[in-house]
Amino acid sequence: MKLIVVTPAGRERYLRLLSHHVLKSPEVHEWHLWDNCRNEADRAYLQRLAASDPRCKIKTLPSADGSIDVIGRFFRFCDDADALYLRLDDDVVFLEEGFLPRFKERAVSEKGSALWYAPLIINNAVCNTLIKNFSRVLIDGPLTCQAMCPYSWAHASFPEALHPVFIEAARTNRLGDFRVPDREVRLGRFSINAIGFFGSEVLELGELFYPPGNDEEEWLSATLPAKLDRPGKIFGDLVAAHFSFFTQEQRLLQTGILDDYYALAGLPAPAYDKPVVRTRLKDRLRPWRKPRNRGPDYRISLPASSRG
Repeated sequence: MKLIVVTPAGRERYLRLLSHHVLKSPEVHEWHLWDNCRNEADRAYLQRLAASDPRCKIKTLPSADGSIDVIGRFFRFCDDADALYLRLDDDVVFLEEGFLPRFKERAVSEKGSALWYAPLIINNAVCNTLIKNFSRVLIDGPLTCQAMCPYSWAHASFPEALHPVFIEAARTNRLGDFRVPDREVRLGRFSINAIGFFGSEVLELGELFYPPGNDEEEWLSATLPAKLDRPGKIFGDLVAAHFSFFTQEQRLLQTGILDDYYALAGLPAPAYDKPVVRTRLKDRLRPWRKPRNRGPDYRISLPASSRG
């Protein structure tokens, strides 16, 4: 069975890193880059990326303008009955070693048990809750098991605390501290930063599979599974990292976290614009006060010792 990676693309600052993780794997049959670029500079990079490897195929729609509303229409390109499709957001910044063949093996072995399959995703609100309650990672701070958690999704303070701990775990061979038992996802939205599904099932479902409106995430992760009475499933022993949601991106780009993920991959970080930190006069005059809308404070750490 072919493994075809698909990515709504693309922002160069992230795609340079994702391409390292995807294209180094011989398991990848093709990588479909769904051209949803927001500017011509990113589109030019997409063209260069596609020219660098024959497995890269750019898919275009006339209405694609960088908005999330159009992404659901790209799923009509997932029409190969002999393929396992793995949708990765363009800001997936880490896949653990051997991730792609292991994901394919697990999904193929469990075909039919779920409608879609996901790894344990770092900075995904549902997965955040699994990590807090079932892994060995120590998390002190509020979380809810909702895709749009009012704490960990709505603010940058959680991923700002989580990413450095995860990077340290990856550097020191302690990803085992993050792993959790597999879990099914039912009757709830799941952020589809990384999900796999089978082309044969897309063809079997036909028009029912394709998101009918502008919110492909709600349809594919919650509504369609409920209609079919088929859950999604999280593989808790496979780990990927997602950089940010739109609610978090500006703040996280002000840090060195993205550069640290490049360093983790052994790559130089590209030049990219970092948002300017703007501090209100009131906050400068009263520096002891917590900035407005910063989100909760978190303390996150690995356990004192690891069992591997």
